[in-house]
Amino acid sequence: CMESGGMMNMGNHTPHFIAVDEINRYWFVSNIASGYIGRYDLDTDEFIDNIHVGDSPALMVLNENSMKLYVSRMMPMSGMMTGSVSTLVQEIDYANSDELVKNQEYVIDSPAPHGLAINLDGSEIYTVSNTADWLYKISTSTNVIEAVSLDASVGNPASMETQRLKPIQCVSIDDDLLLVSCSAGVWYNSSTGDSEHIPGQVQLWNTTSMTMLDSIQFSSYSTPWHIVSSTIESRFYVILAGDNLYSGSAGVVCVSHKNNNLELIWKNESEEFYKSTLHGIDLSADESVVYVSGRGDDYLHVFDSNSGTKIRSIYLGAHAMSAG
Repeated sequence: CMESGGMMNMGNHTPHFIAVDEINRYWFVSNIASGYIGRYDLDTDEFIDNIHVGDSPALMVLNENSMKLYVSRMMPMSGMMTGSVSTLVQEIDYANSDELVKNQEYVIDSPAPHGLAINLDGSEIYTVSNTADWLYKISTSTNVIEAVSLDASVGNPASMETQRLKPIQCVSIDDDLLLVSCSAGVWYNSSTGDSEHIPGQVQLWNTTSMTMLDSIQFSSYSTPWHIVSSTIESRFYVILAGDNLYSGSAGVVCVSHKNNNLELIWKNESEEFYKSTLHGIDLSADESVVYVSGRGDDYLHVFDSNSGTKIRSIYLGAHAMSAG
């Protein structure tokens, strides 16, 4: 999809994430290897234009009213993606139908901003450092940036890469509520020389006070990844990517956040998923079905959203494509 007149090559660009503007009828894709953001027509899928931002653009959120796109820039391209010293969130103006325009760059105090979210009216964006375990709130009107550690008990400075909780995604579920998925796992404590098993977890934050309200923990091999939140009920769904060496560590869970308390509704950790590397997740329009992509098995897995029962798995690999 990133080819247009031979100018965009999938192998060189590595499409990573998509954001959709249903009001203005655009969709955008970040290309983590080349540093480009591409814009397409939502109705025709026609390529419109692209802009180079550099530093491994990762996740994206947008404000459909102001026509602003925000991009987390996770790693330095000059280091061939082996480091994580980028500290930038890029703002892009897409009001011009012919040209994307880079606006300002928000600079945070931590490296590797990855997870990215925006509140309902677009007045605040949030990002989490994948390597330093810090959460940031950025005012899009005043440019004021507030920050807090995801785990104050560790006490690491914002610039120190602890690689402990390893937050992946953050999702705004209300004007003042934010979910943060933390993949965690085995953590090497450089001060003691010991290794510790940190449970994978999802945290619930109040973004007005920048305080954590609650968290729910899974096993140290669960690797929580992407999240999708219900717009109908006080619940969300999260992928457990798992560990390929530990059967039963992967699956999908449904969690309630009613009254700002996180409680497990259901969990499907079938052994068939532990080598699937479950990754992407979304809900059907009526929210009756959960869709989950298997990065390791090339399947789209379909679940009942109320029970967690798997309905079916659809193969999306080379054979399925060649067969039409």
